[in-house]
Amino acid sequence: MNGFSPATHLLLVIATPLIGAVVAWVLGGRGRSAVRQSAAVTAVITLVNAGWLVLRYLQSPEAATGGGYAVSSAPWLVGGVFDVRLSLGLDGLSIWLFGLSALLSLTAVLVSWDAIKEKPVGFYVLLLLLEAAMLGVFAARDVILFYVFFEFTLVPLFFLIGIWGHDERRRAAVKFFIYTLTGSVLAFLGLLTIVLWNASHTGVITFDIASLTAGMAAHPMPMSREGGWLQMIVFLALFAGFAVKVPIVPFHTWLPLAHVEAPTGGSVDLAGVLLKIGIYGFLRFSLPMLPDATAAAAPWLFGLGVVGILYGALVALVQTDLKRLIAYSSVSHMGYIVMGLFALEPVAVEGANLQLINHGLSAAGLFALVGMIYERFHTRSIANLGGIATKAPWLTVLFMLFTFSSIGLPGLNGFVGEFLILAGSFQRAWAGVAESFRVPYLIMAVSAVGGVVLGAWYMLWAVERVFFGGSREPPRQGAAGHDHGHGGHSHDAHDHHAGGHHSAGQEGHADRCDLEWYEIAALAPLAVFVLWIGLAPATFLAPPAAVLRASTRGATTAFNASMRAIDTGDSPPQPAHVTDRVVGHDHRASRQPRLLTSELTLDRP
Repeated sequence: MNGFSPATHLLLVIATPLIGAVVAWVLGGRGRSAVRQSAAVTAVITLVNAGWLVLRYLQSPEAATGGGYAVSSAPWLVGGVFDVRLSLGLDGLSIWLFGLSALLSLTAVLVSWDAIKEKPVGFYVLLLLLEAAMLGVFAARDVILFYVFFEFTLVPLFFLIGIWGHDERRRAAVKFFIYTLTGSVLAFLGLLTIVLWNASHTGVITFDIASLTAGMAAHPMPMSREGGWLQMIVFLALFAGFAVKVPIVPFHTWLPLAHVEAPTGGSVDLAGVLLKIGIYGFLRFSLPMLPDATAAAAPWLFGLGVVGILYGALVALVQTDLKRLIAYSSVSHMGYIVMGLFALEPVAVEGANLQLINHGLSAAGLFALVGMIYERFHTRSIANLGGIATKAPWLTVLFMLFTFSSIGLPGLNGFVGEFLILAGSFQRAWAGVAESFRVPYLIMAVSAVGGVVLGAWYMLWAVERVFFGGSREPPRQGAAGHDHGHGGHSHDAHDHHAGGHHSAGQEGHADRCDLEWYEIAALAPLAVFVLWIGLAPATFLAPPAAVLRASTRGATTAFNASMRAIDTGDSPPQPAHVTDRVVGHDHRASRQPRLLTSELTLDRP
């Protein structure tokens, strides 16, 4: 594998799903078995190659600095004043999300193995095209290429939901598409404004992300009345696109419906990867390119993160549909990531970035298992389920593992990310804000801890009702008419049996109740990473650390300066220059003990 360059290796990884989609299309005439086997082989090859590329990166000198790796660039739209390139590469910020995309794509294929019976060719072709788009969005180093991949992720998922979804699949698909497309168009306008602003100072219209980041640091947009608050306007445009993608409350209303109506494979990719693109966009564009606007908006976005935590948890607590409960839990858990990111504290930011991977693993595992439960019992109604543990012990064990991961049990991956987010948030609240901000920040940080308690409550309560106690699931009469993937079927068609007990007619459940080989293959790698990250988190924290510090340095500096200005009553200072090594953001270090030490310091002009 080392016989070719890393750049060629990266191109092959992204191209493999595209080639696989063509192969699946060609094999369509041979039946469903040939198509799904072809898709599985493609996903396995992609995952193996992506995993090998990640290992090559970790062994490279770039891993220590988080610098660009496997970089390639070729002219695309070059001529006149434009310089748009097919530029690809990985760095510390994108490496784990790139690997996660390949991993969950295999999971999505395998959990659909026996579920998709209608139009399997179109389903697996779209699933592989979605994989290529997800890989590409994290590897793009050019604004236009990023936006192409960003938008292209919408198309396959739109059709996956609209064709292979449940009762309200068309409404869910249209709502998903309209929300995300509207937001992404506004984000694209913001990115174009950044390109033009940089060109007005450099004389070159470049779409290279690294060049734009450097240019915006050298020539920041105005953040004042005299400058028309241009930086804040552009920040809000990017926020519109990325907040819908996360989604941040109150831009979340498309998500529960999309999750509930999507086929299981679509839910796995949506929860595991696509929601992460919004946070990735903030880290790649908003924070490094628009630091002063980020600093001004940070308290509000920190608060919105806490609102999302509590809102998602409280709504999840009253859900009667197991899949909808997991969907609202995603809203709550993404709230932690938003909170950690906009705490602008290095410890919290690193925790938020790790939590992207953690949530991707646990949410994908839970959505996959909910789909497996539905395939067996043809209902997702919690009231209609019960006693599954006696009939499907391995399904129960894995569901509980991902549940414990989701609620942050020590020793599993979720604990590490949530601990870092909360520790960094308390550090910011206690010693990193102006005196007048301290109480509100502390209240929000304490409220986020309450979200942990609520998360354990609704997840464990659901587990108790679904897996233990007396069996209440409905009989399987007529189950053949409920093949997942047949458009227009009802996911709770048998709910009128709610409250019924296990009868002799239900003994047929035992013939295929526990996990099949392909379901174990889909979930086992996720379980390995849940344990690996929980027991050895440094392996996953180290590669992105340097890039995260660099991406957030300008915003952190601006936020610290604004807090100092509030305390002293001075006018907000002009954007500060940031040295290569900064020490502590604490403007009251002499009065408050440091709980965690950041490496940030301000170099005043």
